[in-house]
Amino acid sequence: MVAEFLTVSTHTPSLALITYRPEYCGALTRVAGAQTIDLAPLTDSETAALVSDLVGPDPSLGGLADTITERAAGNPFFAEEMARELAERGVLRGKPGAYISTAETAYITVPATLQATIAARIDRLDPRAKRTLGAAAVVGSRFGLDLLTVLDVEPAVDDLVASQFIDQVKFTRQPEYVFHHPLIRAVAYEAQLKSARSELHRRVGAAIEARDPVAADENAALIAEHLEAAGDLQTAYGWHMRAATWATNRDIAAARLSWERAEKIADALPAEDPHRAGMRIAPRTMLCAIAWRVHMDVAGDRFEELRQLCTAAGDKASLAIGMAGVVMDHTFQARMREASQLASEAMALIESLGDPALTVGLSMPVIFAKG
Repeated sequence: MVAEFLTVSTHTPSLALITYRPEYCGALTRVAGAQTIDLAPLTDSETAALVSDLVGPDPSLGGLADTITERAAGNPFFAEEMARELAERGVLRGKPGAYISTAETAYITVPATLQATIAARIDRLDPRAKRTLGAAAVVGSRFGLDLLTVLDVEPAVDDLVASQFIDQVKFTRQPEYVFHHPLIRAVAYEAQLKSARSELHRRVGAAIEARDPVAADENAALIAEHLEAAGDLQTAYGWHMRAATWATNRDIAAARLSWERAEKIADALPAEDPHRAGMRIAPRTMLCAIAWRVHMDVAGDRFEELRQLCTAAGDKASLAIGMAGVVMDHTFQARMREASQLASEAMALIESLGDPALTVGLSMPVIFAKG
């Protein structure tokens, strides 16, 4: 089900209509004066009317149109995909809105799921177009021709646009494309062998880094995603940490996400990995340090977990950094008793480090809370 977001300007007679999926919870949902409308599935009569517009009124389509209506279950995209699939298969002849059926309805198979419908359409693509679609699915929901070429793919984008698998959204000397629907990308992605897909992810990550080395930090999160999907977890961890460092003073929410992804990778490493303890500590330290900036409550299990890891590893510096962040979080949340108690412990720990630079950097928020 899709929701529609409406907002009307109070100064100019204007209307902005934006559609988004139900799981979206970004800034658009919090715009003052906006109205949100949840769209229910189409009714049977509405779906039947849509199917009639898609295939036409010819008597030969009667039973087939009923089958499409039933299988679509109120989803207009499903109805459109089934009509396209039947036309591509030759079951329907003519043009949209004026088809005729060339077979007995009783002998026509209609895929039972939308995924199966899309997969059947993809299978009928010629090899060049199919390879282009698969490589594009690995690159991302939005892609250009440069990365496809790096993957040794001869782009067949015109065929894919004509078949409504993708849409062109940038018409410059370096055109860009998006998938017509997220589910098309998902089906094209999952249809590939995991080993082949992993290799493509690895090559895409390397290509993004190589094509603009100066912007490597800015692209670090994207490179990390591709390397993680390729199964190169150690390297992906480093790129996630690099992305978080770059984003810290630019987009703290993005930095938090990168540290959380690095944390997840570190936790998944084998227990015998000699670097696992340090890799688990580093992102947790930063998540505690910036908790007060993102209103993230880390005073409980997360900080205690960091304390245990640092104690086991003898890493007083990381514990001090994380502790200073939690002190600030307590202070900003007006938990002054907790802030003062933890600040006393933090001061003793900071003084034991014997590092003047670190002592100065961490002491100010702790002294403020303790005072």
